[in-house]
Amino acid sequence: MKRWFAALCLLIALPAIAAERPTFDPQIGAQLDLSRKLRDATGQQRTLGETLEGRPALLIFGYDKCPSLCGVTQQAVASDLKKTSLSPASYRALFVSIDDTETPADAAHVQAAIAPAAGNGLSSWRFLTGAEGVGAALAAQAGIAFDRRAGIDQFVHPIAIIALTPAGRIAQVLPALTFTPRDLELALVEASAGKLGSIGDHVFLLCAGFDTSKGQYTPAIWAALKVASIAMVLGLATTVMLLMRGRRP
Repeated sequence: MKRWFAALCLLIALPAIAAERPTFDPQIGAQLDLSRKLRDATGQQRTLGETLEGRPALLIFGYDKCPSLCGVTQQAVASDLKKTSLSPASYRALFVSIDDTETPADAAHVQAAIAPAAGNGLSSWRFLTGAEGVGAALAAQAGIAFDRRAGIDQFVHPIAIIALTPAGRIAQVLPALTFTPRDLELALVEASAGKLGSIGDHVFLLCAGFDTSKGQYTPAIWAALKVASIAMVLGLATTVMLLMRGRRP
């Protein structure tokens, strides 16, 4: 009886929960403000453009003291980037805090936490903080909103991996924790406009598409074959039905 009551309460509460959920609507091609100034884990202040240094990047918005998915996502990205064929010097991995109370010391703490997972790839990472809502403003440009819950001193927020071009435009968006090392590599290759990656990567991108339902790169040829197969089956079924109708007296 208690389980049924709890389920009923959850169903009643779902519309309210959905209404409070922060928006998540990143647009491919959206431009981020490269002039926004952020501090890294050493306390050095640089613009987003200076941080990119002409490189494509994987960008994650969150906050350093997040007790849930931020750390898990950082670890997964750091670990999977090691499995790609890309040199850490050829790209950036950015974690931008949307909490303007966080400091370079907080960023340094998180950077140290992912060091074992990142290995030599740690050199590509930049953990960034900014005062006066700089991180949240950049997230808003990317189509990501956050909701601060004062009672628990935490943020409710969506999380994803954004592939950013050297010019600061969104090239692709990967859902958190559904990506593979191959997806991260292809996202960076795509964001680099062909400057990174192997011949195999470039050929694959020519014959592939990004499956938004799975959040992964899928060969477009396979998708086309599936569609063609379904169309063929439907066509045969229609033909059989017409033939059967034609034979009726």
